Amino acid sequence: MAAEPKGSIRGAAVPASQPGPTLGDRVRSARRDAGLSQAQLAGDELTKGFISQIESGLVRPSIRSLQHIASRLGRPLDYFIADEPLTATKRVTFHRLAAEAAAERQDWPASERESTVGLTVAADPAERAGFLRLLANAALYQDRLEEAFDRVTEGLALLDVAKHPLDVARLMYARGLAYERAGQLAASTDALETARDIVERYEIVDPRLRSRIAVSLGTTYRRLGRTTKAIASYESALATASRANELKLAAQGLMGIAVSHYDAGELDAAITSYERALQLFERVADTGFELRVRQSLASIRFEQGDIGAARELADRTIARATEVGDERWGAVAQVVRAQVLLSEGNAQEAKRVAGQADRVLKSAGDRIQRGHALRVLAAASEALGETADADRAFRQAIELLSSIEDRADLSLAATEYSKVLRARGAIDEAFAMLELAQTRR
Repeated sequence: MAAEPKGSIRGAAVPASQPGPTLGDRVRSARRDAGLSQAQLAGDELTKGFISQIESGLVRPSIRSLQHIASRLGRPLDYFIADEPLTATKRVTFHRLAAEAAAERQDWPASERESTVGLTVAADPAERAGFLRLLANAALYQDRLEEAFDRVTEGLALLDVAKHPLDVARLMYARGLAYERAGQLAASTDALETARDIVERYEIVDPRLRSRIAVSLGTTYRRLGRTTKAIASYESALATASRANELKLAAQGLMGIAVSHYDAGELDAAITSYERALQLFERVADTGFELRVRQSLASIRFEQGDIGAARELADRTIARATEVGDERWGAVAQVVRAQVLLSEGNAQEAKRVAGQADRVLKSAGDRIQRGHALRVLAAASEALGETADADRAFRQAIELLSSIEDRADLSLAATEYSKVLRARGAIDEAFAMLELAQTRR
């Protein structure tokens, strides 16, 4: 008897003969086109014997095994399951679940691939709009803003808010994020407030969406100087997310059941469990929410002059980020901690902490938050009398924020640099920075 695949990826015995090109035929043809041997296709997760059994029609691989094969052959999963007796509805559901699962783990290329295939199959306007939303998110998080806007607009054109309020709210939320990324804060606020109003008007019970909208609104309010509204929005997000947290274990359990059904080749049962799990996951806040809210509250408390509260919130955020292994949000909180240190007269430590945050944020590709880190690094360097370091950091921040048209943060950095230059007596340079700050408002 041929060897079973290694690890937890398994296949189920099935009858060998089917009319037309079988799954085994497709695997063999794709493997030969790729110039791979059976052993090379198997890699470390499967075995040569198992690949041979698939190609001979002796076994039908589980979805997880087939995903491994498709990935190694550079083919979409749909190419291999074309001979499955799946209805169009089931196929749409399959691709939606795969796209959403990829989005959950922030595998945007995979989410994009599944959504693109799903869009070619889906006929229902709401289903198509759902795939367009996933494509918009994939484009957004891969810095293709124009494409993200186009996908959102295309999706909204398919929907009637009275019939599909949840889908419209999700698309408006995506539009708000895209405007925020583009530095258009007023437009972002309008889109996010529209999403929030739809959620309230139609009494949509979706804690995760509600908390996401509230967090993003808090960010835009804060950057527009609406501090009171920002705090209220962040606190609302944190409360909403916290109330849903007990659902996480149930959702994880259902995901385990879904994977088990997939392994056994029971697609209908797997889809049912996945749908139930995703419904619960959508109501569960992840730690990213918690960290983002706590860091933003720390930043607001600092801006209000409540240094003690800012320090406590920043330290708790850093500790929590370390606990869950989220370097990015830990670095963002370190920027607030550096601001606190600088306000307390500890410029040397502030520079060290801001520099460490800058390195992490650069690696993470977070240009907006890196701009903040560089601004604090510059201020600390200036306080230490290290003017060359200060100039370098200020200019890096301004160049970075200009490259992404982040008008609000660019104005803040240019204004701070203008004050530094004026204090040095460099009046012409200070005036140029002040003009930059004012034209970018």
